[in-house]
Amino acid sequence: MNEVKELLIYLDTEKTTDEKMVCRAAFHGILRGEPVAPADLVAATGLPERTVNDLLVGLNQRGLIEAEPEGGLVVGSWGLSLVPSSHRLHIRNRDLFTWCALDAVGIPAGLHEDAFISSSCQHCGLAVYIEMIGGAVAQSEPAEVRLWLTACQTGRSVVGFT
Repeated sequence: MNEVKELLIYLDTEKTTDEKMVCRAAFHGILRGEPVAPADLVAATGLPERTVNDLLVGLNQRGLIEAEPEGGLVVGSWGLSLVPSSHRLHIRNRDLFTWCALDAVGIPAGLHEDAFISSSCQHCGLAVYIEMIGGAVAQSEPAEVRLWLTACQTGRSVVGFT
């Protein structure tokens, strides 16, 4: 467990303050179910347009956000995404997606939100369903579901294949 905590601290400290502001603003837009335009990030952060655009290029290249190639709309940030994946997250009456299983569980846990997760084991393919209430697991199918992490790698799935 300490290794996961250390990884999360590392992933947060590898971003500058401006990068964190952009990622946070993008995350909240995506949480509303909307792709986020660079102009919206300028308005949300107060950073100059050129700075935001430069940050978006760098963050996208490092796999820390997900932007559409045409138009540059941000569709993924801090593990939350509008792009379909095998990790579906129903939160705030919206169907969204996550980059990995840790994000699917960690986002509602961190926000203390009710959520429903539909995923599958990347190892055996078994369907996994989790209901969270107030950020805590209320029930799951299978009942003894476990989250496992493989080799850590920074990028669109910050913890490897989970």
